[in-house]
Amino acid sequence: MSPKMYFLFIPVILVFGLLIAKEGRAVGSTDANVITFSLLDHSGQPVTEKNYRGYYLLIFFGYSHCPDICPISLQIVANALEKLGDQSPLVQPLFVTLDPERDTPALLSNFVAYFHPRLIGLTGSTSQIELVAKKFFVRYQRYPSATTIIEKTGLQSQEYLLDHTGAIYLLGPKAEGLSLFPDGTPASTIADTIKELAR
Repeated sequence: MSPKMYFLFIPVILVFGLLIAKEGRAVGSTDANVITFSLLDHSGQPVTEKNYRGYYLLIFFGYSHCPDICPISLQIVANALEKLGDQSPLVQPLFVTLDPERDTPALLSNFVAYFHPRLIGLTGSTSQIELVAKKFFVRYQRYPSATTIIEKTGLQSQEYLLDHTGAIYLLGPKAEGLSLFPDGTPASTIADTIKELAR
């Protein structure tokens, strides 16, 4: 995460924190706390939060071309699932791309397989991604990394990176917001939180 993203991340903690904390405990028992979404999974099938009812959802937003924070965070998610042991089946991990132009379902299918066999990649139209990112208070911004010239055709191809929020989100079995784990939260902390909530 670049230095400027820390300033973007502070409002995420504050605003999402207000949604999931009340009187020192997690909120999630009412329909008002349910976070809805409508996207495509990495097999090309339309899904909503209702497809995952009954599961705790560990959700990370990023993109497959990310050089650093995404692979690290997805490995943390995978490690958290391992630390959950017998309780791991209670959790469905989700990776939501912020780069639907490049992250097709086929590409996401290969990408998520590197991290965990149960990790599902989600994509959609640009407007669908913008909407779900807004619901989770995810900030992201595109910036160019290099301009390359394809010599054979003479065409110019613009490559880019994304600065984005690096949090991992936890939703409950009804898709209610339960917790937000800042970038770098240990897998053991995530696993312990889920164990406590699942008691």
